[in-house]
Amino acid sequence: MKRPGLILSTLALALLMAGTGVDGAEPAELRKLFPNEAEVFVERTGLSNLVLPAEVLIACRPDLSDLRLFDGDGREVPFMVDAGRLRAPTRDSVEMIFEQSHELPVVEAARSETRREDGPPLRRETFELDMPDDSPPTGNWVLVVETRPAEFVARLQLESIGVDGVTAAIDTDGSIFRLRGARSIEKLRVPLPPLSVPRLRVVLETEHSFWLEPAFRLESARKLEGGGRVAVPLEVLSSRGADGRTIVDLSRPRGIAPDLLRIETTTGIFDREVVVWDQGPASADEPLGSGRIFRVEALVPVGEQEVTLHSARGDRLRIEIDDGDSPALEKARFAAVIRQPSMIFSITTDGSDEVAGVLRFGGGRAHAPRYDLATLLPVRTTQGKRAEVAALLYDPASVRPARLGPTRRNTTYDGAPALGFAMHAGSAIDRRAFSHLRTLLVPAAAEGLSRLRLGPEDLAVLSDDLSDLRVADDDSNQWSYLLEREAVAEFVLLEVEDPEQDDGESSYVLRAPVWPLRFDRILLDTEAGFFDREFRLEAELAGNGEEKTLARGRLTRPLGDPRAVGIDVSPVRVESVRLFVVDGDDAPLAFRSIRARVMLPELYLTAPAGRYSLLLGAPDANAPRYELERVRDVVLAVNSATIAVGPLERNADFSLQARLKGRGFSQQVLLWVVLIVAVLILVYLTLRLARRESPGS
Repeated sequence: MKRPGLILSTLALALLMAGTGVDGAEPAELRKLFPNEAEVFVERTGLSNLVLPAEVLIACRPDLSDLRLFDGDGREVPFMVDAGRLRAPTRDSVEMIFEQSHELPVVEAARSETRREDGPPLRRETFELDMPDDSPPTGNWVLVVETRPAEFVARLQLESIGVDGVTAAIDTDGSIFRLRGARSIEKLRVPLPPLSVPRLRVVLETEHSFWLEPAFRLESARKLEGGGRVAVPLEVLSSRGADGRTIVDLSRPRGIAPDLLRIETTTGIFDREVVVWDQGPASADEPLGSGRIFRVEALVPVGEQEVTLHSARGDRLRIEIDDGDSPALEKARFAAVIRQPSMIFSITTDGSDEVAGVLRFGGGRAHAPRYDLATLLPVRTTQGKRAEVAALLYDPASVRPARLGPTRRNTTYDGAPALGFAMHAGSAIDRRAFSHLRTLLVPAAAEGLSRLRLGPEDLAVLSDDLSDLRVADDDSNQWSYLLEREAVAEFVLLEVEDPEQDDGESSYVLRAPVWPLRFDRILLDTEAGFFDREFRLEAELAGNGEEKTLARGRLTRPLGDPRAVGIDVSPVRVESVRLFVVDGDDAPLAFRSIRARVMLPELYLTAPAGRYSLLLGAPDANAPRYELERVRDVVLAVNSATIAVGPLERNADFSLQARLKGRGFSQQVLLWVVLIVAVLILVYLTLRLARRESPGS
């Protein structure tokens, strides 16, 4: 190809022209939005690639919207971010595009067996292969090992043999394997570095009772480096064991959206089911990912200790590891594995390795820039001139590496709360319409956002749709908030009375600390080692008093299983619950504990530090309509402080008259007026008709 220089010059010119096209007046204010900055060093004028370290990623949003590059004159520099779109998250940081296959003839082969007192014999197979004269059309060769055994694990050693017979070791990760079963995995491909030698020596060592007798071939592959993978350790907030499981809560930095969760442990042999849940504000009520992690210690340890995840939204991760009857994993450590993004940009510098600009980042206050340069990045299939441009973006000769200096505070950073625009009082409210209240002490939150978790006792006072919830100051002005309806799960202990028995059936009355209660699961814990009985769960629905069967089926506990037995129901708000169990001629079950799982909401408040009131309990009130809901994503993206809350109390100013002014009161009054008038008219017409008919009779 004769045009790389022309394409590269055109690309660099486009970047430079785009850089000059940014309004020079905007960065003066834009630079105040980012609390952190670091100098950027480049080797020369033109295209540069800056790999973003974990320190930057942790401080930024996952979409890197709060990241900007400025040149020496303070002008904004457009850039494109390679966020690893070419790579599948469960693989390494390269994409292999196979274009040619070459069979490798074996010119020499040897076998040997070493007997050992402390283990099975060690079998060694050595092969010398003739390498092709020509290099692959793109990238480097990949060695593919083909062998018949359905299962094996082998240690692999590679050596290059030069024309003069001199050998040199080739660095590899040391193993190939094939494992069959419910989780079949294999590794038979070994990427090779650039080689120009006539022969390749392959040594395979196994502890099996058979020989591998492999065949070999080469495949050409193109290695596109779009950034590596980086593992960021995650802080353990809590760890506990329950019902044969280990439950671990992890803190997730807001800038880290892991593709994989890596679990390290000193336990040598294990096979566990793992489920990862998203927790915190804006989290989804579904697992982020699940899978099995396992490891077997052998000549070469084999296993899988990473779980693929979807995009996380909350600030915490909950890990549930199914241990069964096995002990918990020893010294478990957790890390978020992410595809390390890099910035590609063009900037002018006066000399070699000079400070060319400043990278400013963090704060979560800037929206994602809309640079048209992002379309130059390749997708999985790119053709024509765009393919040539895309290839240049990964060519080390065309795009030189940049480096980042030490991180420092941005002295121009404006530290006003990020949500200052939302920190204003709303319309006045009549406090007398609410039956209960709590005192709130809102702290001085750095970003203007504070958080409060509502409890079951609060939900018992509120309407089911939480429309009768307000935050008001001492002047009875309400303050806007956002609600996460099902932010966190909590188990409420239910009291259980001695059962009433009738014709082989036991009836248990379950009493909650507060009614009504909305729950979606009940856990029954008993000392009985085995049971298998028919049951039904009945409840009185809140509001209308209707009796409803929530669930029916069989309560079963396998022999030797100590875990609590769960009953899942559709989320429902009830006033009372009764459990019926058919015992037959067996003794009634004695329950040690019965717990109901409730989903608790969290309230996010944008208000200055001070004393406020949480008002609850006005069923006729309309749901509030705050414009804050329109910027929910922005609000929930910043850090929040915890609100100190007082006990739930009855509102001493509660007035039935004020409550009657709530939702629907005017319609009800009008309806009653119409009905009374209609009755009066009907009575009048009836009397008049009776008088007319009286003389004739």
